[in-house]
Amino acid sequence: MSSLPFTTDNDFRVWRYGVGHSELLLRSNAFGDLEYRDEIFFERVERMELDCNFTGGLTIAPVPSHGDLDDGAAVPLLLLELIGGVFGSGFVASSKVTVRRFRREGDDVVSDSELFSEYASNSVHGVGGLPPRPGEKVFGVPVLRRFAPEKRTTARYPPPRNGRGHEPHVS
Repeated sequence: MSSLPFTTDNDFRVWRYGVGHSELLLRSNAFGDLEYRDEIFFERVERMELDCNFTGGLTIAPVPSHGDLDDGAAVPLLLLELIGGVFGSGFVASSKVTVRRFRREGDDVVSDSELFSEYASNSVHGVGGLPPRPGEKVFGVPVLRRFAPEKRTTARYPPPRNGRGHEPHVS
């Protein structure tokens, strides 16, 4: 069963994007008068187009395609449209989305709970295929190798640059 679309009344802003692991974090405004704060965490982000702030609430809804991303995508993806109630819009293509709630008592955060988590490969909203094999191209970049399946990771892309700053040659 899917938890999408997801709607909340909180205002959100982009809190962090980590290039190394392609992780995006949206965080609701500080606790203020509320007893909780929500965080939306996207993992293995392949594409994003976002406003920095979402006010008047936020809805995250799956879409079947966006630009050149659709069911023919090289890797399993969730294609998610983000819409603020008053301001803010965007799009995120990622492999996983998780929403967590942090509660407070006094000045301390005392607990957090997962509201939902959805993986592209296990979701009715996921698009795309299997992870690519070495020699195949993903988003126009050749895949050099595939990690061991028991590590549950996908092929590495884009390929690392060699010491001269050029792309390695794949034959």
